[in-house]
Amino acid sequence: MTELVYNPYSFSHHENPYETYRRLRDEAPAYWNDELEFWVLSRFDDVLEGFRDYETFISSEGIALEARRGGARGAAMMIEVDPPDHTALRKTVNRVFTGRKVALLEQTTRDIISGYIDSFIKDGQADLVSELTGPFPMDVISAVLGVPEGDRDELRHYADKLLVREDGQAKIPDEAIEGMLELVVYFDADMARRRDGQGEGLFTELAQVDLDGRPLTDKELLGFCVLFVVAGHETTTKMVANAVELLSRHQDQRDLLVADPGLIPGAVEEVLRFHNSTQYMHRTCSRTHTIHGQTMHEGDSVLMLIGAANHDEREFGPTAEVFDITRRPERNLAFGYGAHYCLGAQLARMEGRVALEEILRRMPDIDVDHDTKVRFHSGNVTGWSSLPVRFTPAG
Repeated sequence: MTELVYNPYSFSHHENPYETYRRLRDEAPAYWNDELEFWVLSRFDDVLEGFRDYETFISSEGIALEARRGGARGAAMMIEVDPPDHTALRKTVNRVFTGRKVALLEQTTRDIISGYIDSFIKDGQADLVSELTGPFPMDVISAVLGVPEGDRDELRHYADKLLVREDGQAKIPDEAIEGMLELVVYFDADMARRRDGQGEGLFTELAQVDLDGRPLTDKELLGFCVLFVVAGHETTTKMVANAVELLSRHQDQRDLLVADPGLIPGAVEEVLRFHNSTQYMHRTCSRTHTIHGQTMHEGDSVLMLIGAANHDEREFGPTAEVFDITRRPERNLAFGYGAHYCLGAQLARMEGRVALEEILRRMPDIDVDHDTKVRFHSGNVTGWSSLPVRFTPAG
Protein backbone atom coordinates (compact mmCIF):
# COMPACT_ATOMS: atom_id res chain seq x y z
CA MET A 1 0.00 0.00 0.00
CA THR A 2 1.31 3.44 -0.90
CA GLU A 3 2.11 5.87 1.88
CA LEU A 4 -0.83 8.02 2.89
CA VAL A 5 0.01 11.67 2.24
CA TYR A 6 -2.46 14.53 2.23
CA ASN A 7 -1.15 17.89 1.09
CA PRO A 8 -3.71 20.34 -0.36
CA TYR A 9 -0.96 22.20 -2.23
CA SER A 10 0.26 19.16 -4.16
CA PHE A 11 -3.04 18.04 -5.70
CA SER A 12 -2.70 18.41 -9.47
CA HIS A 13 -5.22 20.26 -11.60
CA HIS A 14 -6.84 17.00 -12.72
CA GLU A 15 -6.58 14.83 -9.63
CA ASN A 16 -9.77 13.65 -7.97
CA PRO A 17 -9.09 13.82 -4.22
CA TYR A 18 -11.87 11.53 -3.03
CA GLU A 19 -9.80 8.32 -2.96
CA THR A 20 -7.31 10.10 -0.70
CA TYR A 21 -10.21 11.30 1.42
CA ARG A 22 -11.52 7.74 1.78
CA ARG A 23 -8.12 6.53 2.97
CA LEU A 24 -7.91 9.35 5.49
CA ARG A 25 -11.29 8.41 6.95
CA ASP A 26 -10.40 4.70 7.09
CA GLU A 27 -6.69 4.70 7.96
CA ALA A 28 -5.99 7.99 9.73
CA PRO A 29 -9.11 9.78 11.00
CA ALA A 30 -6.80 12.10 12.93
CA TYR A 31 -3.99 12.62 10.39
CA TRP A 32 -0.81 14.64 10.98
CA ASN A 33 1.24 16.13 8.14
CA ASP A 34 4.71 16.40 9.65
CA GLU A 35 6.20 18.48 6.84
CA LEU A 36 3.58 21.25 6.84
CA GLU A 37 2.52 20.76 10.47
CA PHE A 38 -1.23 20.40 10.38
CA TRP A 39 -3.86 17.94 11.53
CA VAL A 40 -6.75 16.71 9.38
CA LEU A 41 -10.17 15.59 10.60
CA SER A 42 -12.05 13.81 7.82
CA ARG A 43 -14.97 11.85 9.29
CA PHE A 44 -18.39 13.50 9.24
CA ASP A 45 -19.00 13.38 12.99
CA ASP A 46 -15.49 14.68 13.77
CA VAL A 47 -15.79 17.62 11.38
CA LEU A 48 -19.28 18.38 12.64
CA GLU A 49 -18.04 18.41 16.23
CA GLY A 50 -15.03 20.50 15.20
CA PHE A 51 -17.32 23.17 13.77
CA ARG A 52 -19.58 22.96 16.80
CA ASP A 53 -16.72 23.28 19.32
CA TYR A 54 -15.59 26.81 18.44
CA GLU A 55 -13.87 27.18 21.81
CA THR A 56 -11.38 24.39 21.07
CA PHE A 57 -11.10 25.02 17.32
CA ILE A 58 -10.84 28.77 16.83
CA SER A 59 -11.06 30.78 13.61
CA SER A 60 -9.19 33.92 14.62
CA GLU A 61 -5.82 32.51 13.49
CA GLY A 62 -6.99 32.19 9.88
CA ILE A 63 -9.45 29.97 7.99
CA ALA A 64 -7.05 28.96 5.20
CA LEU A 65 -3.86 27.00 5.73
CA GLU A 66 -1.74 29.52 3.81
CA ALA A 67 -3.07 32.40 5.94
CA ARG A 68 -2.49 30.88 9.38
CA ARG A 69 -0.41 32.28 12.23
CA GLY A 70 -0.27 35.88 11.16
CA GLY A 71 0.16 35.23 7.44
CA ALA A 72 -1.22 37.60 4.79
CA ARG A 73 -4.89 37.97 5.67
CA GLY A 74 -6.11 41.32 4.25
CA ALA A 75 -9.37 42.74 5.64
CA ALA A 76 -10.64 41.68 9.07
CA MET A 77 -13.58 39.46 8.13
CA MET A 78 -16.31 38.17 10.45
CA ILE A 79 -15.47 34.62 9.39
CA GLU A 80 -12.14 35.06 11.25
CA VAL A 81 -13.69 36.36 14.47
CA ASP A 82 -14.63 33.99 17.31
CA PRO A 83 -17.66 34.22 19.62
CA PRO A 84 -18.75 36.21 21.52
CA ASP A 85 -17.59 39.02 19.21
CA HIS A 86 -18.61 36.97 16.18
CA THR A 87 -22.09 36.44 17.64
CA ALA A 88 -22.70 40.17 18.00
CA LEU A 89 -21.44 40.89 14.49
CA ARG A 90 -23.57 38.15 12.98
CA LYS A 91 -26.72 39.36 14.73
CA THR A 92 -26.07 42.83 13.34
CA VAL A 93 -25.77 41.57 9.77
CA ASN A 94 -28.83 39.33 10.14
CA ARG A 95 -30.90 42.40 10.98
CA VAL A 96 -30.39 43.79 7.48
CA PHE A 97 -29.51 40.75 5.34
CA THR A 98 -32.77 38.86 5.75
CA GLY A 99 -34.39 35.89 4.06
CA ARG A 100 -37.03 38.24 2.70
CA LYS A 101 -34.37 40.28 0.92
CA VAL A 102 -32.92 37.12 -0.62
CA ALA A 103 -36.38 36.16 -1.88
CA LEU A 104 -36.82 39.61 -3.43
CA LEU A 105 -33.55 39.10 -5.33
CA GLU A 106 -34.81 36.02 -7.20
CA GLN A 107 -36.24 37.85 -10.22
CA THR A 108 -33.16 40.08 -10.45
CA THR A 109 -30.99 36.96 -10.38
CA ARG A 110 -33.09 35.29 -13.08
CA ASP A 111 -32.89 38.37 -15.31
CA ILE A 112 -29.10 38.57 -14.90
CA ILE A 113 -28.63 34.89 -15.76
CA SER A 114 -31.01 35.09 -18.71
CA GLY A 115 -29.11 38.07 -20.08
CA TYR A 116 -25.83 36.13 -20.11
CA ILE A 117 -27.47 33.09 -21.72
CA ASP A 118 -28.98 35.37 -24.39
CA SER A 119 -25.47 36.39 -25.42
CA PHE A 120 -24.43 32.86 -26.48
CA ILE A 121 -27.61 30.78 -26.89
CA LYS A 122 -27.52 31.13 -30.70
CA ASP A 123 -23.95 29.81 -30.91
CA GLY A 124 -24.57 26.27 -29.70
CA GLN A 125 -21.42 26.42 -27.62
CA ALA A 126 -19.81 28.48 -24.86
CA ASP A 127 -17.26 28.45 -22.10
CA LEU A 128 -19.75 28.23 -19.27
CA VAL A 129 -17.33 29.68 -16.71
CA SER A 130 -16.21 32.78 -18.59
CA GLU A 131 -19.59 33.45 -20.20
CA LEU A 132 -22.03 32.64 -17.38
CA THR A 133 -21.01 31.12 -14.06
CA GLY A 134 -18.02 33.43 -13.60
CA PRO A 135 -19.72 36.79 -14.19
CA PHE A 136 -23.29 36.40 -12.93
CA PRO A 137 -22.61 35.80 -9.18
CA MET A 138 -20.61 39.04 -8.98
CA ASP A 139 -23.56 40.90 -10.52
CA VAL A 140 -25.86 39.41 -7.88
CA ILE A 141 -23.62 40.11 -4.89
CA SER A 142 -22.97 43.60 -6.25
CA ALA A 143 -26.73 44.16 -6.34
CA VAL A 144 -26.86 43.00 -2.70
CA LEU A 145 -24.15 45.46 -1.66
CA GLY A 146 -25.36 48.28 -3.92
CA VAL A 147 -22.25 48.38 -6.12
CA PRO A 148 -22.92 50.39 -9.32
CA GLU A 149 -23.14 48.31 -12.51
CA GLY A 150 -20.19 50.14 -14.02
CA ASP A 151 -17.89 48.97 -11.19
CA ARG A 152 -18.78 45.27 -11.25
CA ASP A 153 -16.21 44.12 -13.80
CA GLU A 154 -13.54 45.88 -11.75
CA LEU A 155 -14.60 44.08 -8.58
CA ARG A 156 -14.74 40.76 -10.40
CA HIS A 157 -11.17 41.29 -11.56
CA TYR A 158 -10.01 42.01 -8.01
CA ALA A 159 -11.84 38.96 -6.60
CA ASP A 160 -10.38 36.67 -9.28
CA LYS A 161 -6.86 37.90 -8.48
CA LEU A 162 -7.40 37.33 -4.77
CA LEU A 163 -8.02 33.62 -5.37
CA VAL A 164 -4.92 33.00 -7.51
CA ARG A 165 -2.71 30.22 -6.13
CA GLU A 166 0.46 28.66 -7.56
CA ASP A 167 0.58 24.90 -7.98
CA GLY A 168 2.57 23.29 -5.17
CA GLN A 169 3.14 26.57 -3.30
CA ALA A 170 1.88 27.21 0.22
CA LYS A 171 2.64 30.93 0.11
CA ILE A 172 -0.08 33.37 -0.93
CA PRO A 173 1.11 34.88 -4.24
CA ASP A 174 1.72 38.62 -4.55
CA GLU A 175 -1.09 38.83 -7.12
CA ALA A 176 -3.60 37.51 -4.59
CA ILE A 177 -2.42 39.99 -1.93
CA GLU A 178 -2.75 42.76 -4.49
CA GLY A 179 -6.31 41.69 -5.28
CA MET A 180 -7.27 41.83 -1.60
CA LEU A 181 -5.76 45.29 -1.20
CA GLU A 182 -7.56 46.54 -4.30
CA LEU A 183 -10.89 45.38 -2.89
CA VAL A 184 -10.19 47.10 0.42
CA VAL A 185 -9.17 50.34 -1.31
CA TYR A 186 -12.30 50.28 -3.49
CA PHE A 187 -14.71 49.98 -0.57
CA ASP A 188 -12.71 52.33 1.66
CA ALA A 189 -12.93 55.05 -1.00
CA ASP A 190 -16.75 54.78 -0.87
CA MET A 191 -16.94 54.69 2.93
CA ALA A 192 -17.72 58.37 3.63
CA ARG A 193 -20.58 58.41 1.13
CA ARG A 194 -22.11 55.29 2.66
CA ARG A 195 -21.78 56.73 6.18
CA ASP A 196 -23.85 59.68 4.97
CA GLY A 197 -26.61 57.29 3.93
CA GLN A 198 -26.00 57.68 0.21
CA GLY A 199 -26.32 54.78 -2.19
CA GLU A 200 -28.41 51.63 -1.96
CA GLY A 201 -27.80 48.12 -0.74
CA LEU A 202 -26.25 46.32 2.18
CA PHE A 203 -23.12 48.49 2.33
CA THR A 204 -25.15 51.61 3.10
CA GLU A 205 -27.51 49.76 5.44
CA LEU A 206 -24.67 48.32 7.50
CA ALA A 207 -23.06 51.75 7.69
CA GLN A 208 -26.19 52.96 9.51
CA VAL A 209 -26.74 50.15 12.05
CA ASP A 210 -25.52 49.92 15.62
CA LEU A 211 -23.50 47.13 17.20
CA ASP A 212 -24.20 47.10 20.94
CA GLY A 213 -24.89 50.83 20.90
CA ARG A 214 -22.07 51.89 18.60
CA PRO A 215 -21.67 52.13 14.83
CA LEU A 216 -19.67 49.48 13.06
CA THR A 217 -16.06 50.54 12.64
CA ASP A 218 -14.61 51.16 9.19
CA LYS A 219 -12.53 48.00 9.64
CA GLU A 220 -15.64 45.95 10.42
CA LEU A 221 -17.53 47.39 7.45
CA LEU A 222 -14.64 46.70 5.09
CA GLY A 223 -14.46 43.14 6.39
CA PHE A 224 -18.14 42.60 5.65
CA CYS A 225 -17.87 43.98 2.12
CA VAL A 226 -14.78 41.93 1.24
CA LEU A 227 -16.30 38.77 2.74
CA PHE A 228 -19.52 39.19 0.75
CA VAL A 229 -17.64 39.79 -2.50
CA VAL A 230 -15.20 36.89 -2.11
CA ALA A 231 -17.58 34.30 -0.66
CA GLY A 232 -20.61 35.37 -2.71
CA HIS A 233 -18.67 35.33 -5.96
CA GLU A 234 -16.57 32.22 -5.53
CA THR A 235 -19.05 29.82 -3.95
CA THR A 236 -21.72 30.23 -6.59
CA THR A 237 -19.31 30.45 -9.52
CA LYS A 238 -17.86 27.05 -8.65
CA MET A 239 -21.14 25.47 -7.51
CA VAL A 240 -23.05 26.06 -10.77
CA ALA A 241 -20.16 24.96 -13.00
CA ASN A 242 -19.66 21.88 -10.80
CA ALA A 243 -23.35 21.09 -11.19
CA VAL A 244 -23.29 21.26 -14.99
CA GLU A 245 -20.10 19.18 -15.15
CA LEU A 246 -21.61 16.51 -12.90
CA LEU A 247 -24.89 16.42 -14.85
CA SER A 248 -22.92 16.00 -18.08
CA ARG A 249 -21.29 12.89 -16.61
CA HIS A 250 -24.65 11.66 -15.29
CA GLN A 251 -26.99 12.43 -18.15
CA ASP A 252 -29.79 10.31 -16.71
CA GLN A 253 -29.80 12.74 -13.77
CA ARG A 254 -29.79 15.74 -16.14
CA ASP A 255 -32.76 14.30 -18.02
CA LEU A 256 -34.68 13.84 -14.77
CA LEU A 257 -34.24 17.54 -14.01
CA VAL A 258 -35.29 18.59 -17.50
CA ALA A 259 -38.42 16.48 -17.18
CA ASP A 260 -39.18 17.70 -13.65
CA PRO A 261 -37.62 21.06 -12.66
CA GLY A 262 -39.17 20.60 -9.23
CA LEU A 263 -36.25 18.27 -8.48
CA ILE A 264 -33.70 21.06 -8.92
CA PRO A 265 -33.56 22.23 -5.25
CA GLY A 266 -32.64 18.67 -4.22
CA ALA A 267 -30.09 18.50 -7.03
CA VAL A 268 -28.43 21.66 -5.69
CA GLU A 269 -28.09 19.99 -2.29
CA GLU A 270 -26.53 16.90 -3.85
CA VAL A 271 -24.04 19.01 -5.83
CA LEU A 272 -23.11 20.81 -2.62
CA ARG A 273 -22.56 17.47 -0.91
CA PHE A 274 -20.84 15.61 -3.74
CA HIS A 275 -18.57 18.33 -5.16
CA ASN A 276 -18.63 21.29 -2.82
CA SER A 277 -16.50 24.25 -3.85
CA THR A 278 -14.96 24.57 -0.36
CA GLN A 279 -13.02 21.42 0.52
CA TYR A 280 -11.74 22.40 3.96
CA MET A 281 -11.76 25.10 6.62
CA HIS A 282 -8.71 25.78 8.77
CA ARG A 283 -8.95 26.08 12.54
CA THR A 284 -6.37 26.51 15.28
CA CYS A 285 -6.43 24.33 18.38
CA SER A 286 -6.75 26.51 21.47
CA ARG A 287 -5.98 23.81 24.04
CA THR A 288 -4.91 20.18 24.36
CA HIS A 289 -7.42 17.92 22.64
CA THR A 290 -7.36 14.14 22.19
CA ILE A 291 -9.20 12.37 19.37
CA HIS A 292 -8.78 8.88 17.85
CA GLY A 293 -5.83 8.28 20.18
CA GLN A 294 -3.96 11.36 18.92
CA THR A 295 -3.22 14.48 20.94
CA MET A 296 -3.50 17.94 19.44
CA HIS A 297 -1.76 20.79 21.24
CA GLU A 298 -2.44 24.48 21.69
CA GLY A 299 -1.47 26.35 18.53
CA ASP A 300 -1.73 23.33 16.21
CA SER A 301 -3.36 23.83 12.81
CA VAL A 302 -6.40 21.63 12.11
CA LEU A 303 -8.13 21.20 8.75
CA MET A 304 -11.82 20.37 8.88
CA LEU A 305 -12.04 18.37 5.65
CA ILE A 306 -15.55 19.12 4.39
CA GLY A 307 -15.01 17.28 1.10
CA ALA A 308 -14.14 14.06 2.92
CA ALA A 309 -16.89 14.40 5.53
CA ASN A 310 -19.56 14.84 2.86
CA HIS A 311 -18.53 11.48 1.33
CA ASP A 312 -18.44 9.57 4.63
CA GLU A 313 -20.39 6.33 4.36
CA ARG A 314 -20.94 6.49 8.12
CA GLU A 315 -23.28 9.42 7.49
CA PHE A 316 -24.49 8.87 3.92
CA GLY A 317 -24.53 5.09 3.73
CA PRO A 318 -23.03 2.71 1.16
CA THR A 319 -23.98 5.01 -1.75
CA ALA A 320 -21.97 7.96 -0.41
CA GLU A 321 -19.74 7.92 -3.53
CA VAL A 322 -22.76 7.94 -5.87
CA PHE A 323 -24.07 11.21 -7.33
CA ASP A 324 -27.83 10.97 -6.83
CA ILE A 325 -30.08 14.04 -7.18
CA THR A 326 -32.94 12.20 -5.45
CA ARG A 327 -30.89 11.72 -2.27
CA ARG A 328 -32.48 13.45 0.71
CA PRO A 329 -29.93 13.52 3.53
CA GLU A 330 -30.87 15.27 6.73
CA ARG A 331 -27.67 17.31 6.69
CA ASN A 332 -24.37 17.99 4.97
CA LEU A 333 -21.46 20.27 5.82
CA ALA A 334 -21.12 22.23 2.58
CA PHE A 335 -21.85 25.52 4.35
CA GLY A 336 -20.21 24.57 7.64
CA TYR A 337 -22.09 24.23 10.89
CA GLY A 338 -22.76 26.10 14.10
CA ALA A 339 -21.53 29.59 14.90
CA HIS A 340 -19.81 30.04 11.54
CA TYR A 341 -22.54 28.53 9.36
CA CYS A 342 -22.33 30.36 6.04
CA LEU A 343 -24.17 33.68 6.20
CA GLY A 344 -24.92 33.55 2.48
CA ALA A 345 -26.14 29.94 2.29
CA GLN A 346 -29.71 30.92 1.44
CA LEU A 347 -28.53 33.29 -1.29
CA ALA A 348 -26.17 30.67 -2.77
CA ARG A 349 -28.91 28.04 -2.82
CA MET A 350 -31.30 30.45 -4.55
CA GLU A 351 -28.68 31.39 -7.16
CA GLY A 352 -27.84 27.73 -7.81
CA ARG A 353 -31.48 26.79 -8.21
CA VAL A 354 -32.32 29.67 -10.54
CA ALA A 355 -29.17 29.10 -12.63
CA LEU A 356 -29.97 25.41 -13.14
CA GLU A 357 -33.60 26.21 -13.92
CA GLU A 358 -32.58 28.62 -16.67
CA ILE A 359 -29.71 26.50 -18.03
CA LEU A 360 -31.80 23.34 -18.30
CA ARG A 361 -34.87 25.15 -19.62
CA ARG A 362 -32.95 26.83 -22.43
CA MET A 363 -30.18 24.26 -23.00
CA PRO A 364 -31.76 20.92 -22.04
CA ASP A 365 -29.16 18.88 -23.94
CA ILE A 366 -26.15 20.79 -22.55
CA ASP A 367 -23.01 18.66 -22.58
CA VAL A 368 -19.44 19.32 -21.45
CA ASP A 369 -16.33 18.83 -23.57
CA HIS A 370 -14.51 16.79 -20.94
CA ASP A 371 -11.32 16.64 -23.00
CA THR A 372 -10.74 20.40 -22.83
CA LYS A 373 -12.16 21.41 -19.44
CA VAL A 374 -9.62 22.97 -17.06
CA ARG A 375 -9.69 22.46 -13.31
CA PHE A 376 -9.29 25.49 -11.03
CA HIS A 377 -6.24 25.18 -8.81
CA SER A 378 -6.38 26.14 -5.15
CA GLY A 379 -5.60 24.57 -1.81
CA ASN A 380 -9.20 24.48 -0.59
CA VAL A 381 -11.43 25.64 -3.50
CA THR A 382 -12.34 23.11 -6.17
CA GLY A 383 -14.11 23.67 -9.47
CA TRP A 384 -13.43 24.68 -13.06
CA SER A 385 -11.62 27.65 -14.54
CA SER A 386 -12.82 26.65 -18.03
CA LEU A 387 -15.82 24.49 -18.88
CA PRO A 388 -16.55 24.30 -22.64
CA VAL A 389 -20.14 23.21 -23.32
CA ARG A 390 -22.21 22.33 -26.38
CA PHE A 391 -25.98 22.42 -26.87
CA THR A 392 -28.62 22.81 -29.55
CA PRO A 393 -28.60 26.50 -30.64
CA ALA A 394 -31.80 28.45 -30.01
CA GLY A 395 -33.13 31.31 -32.11
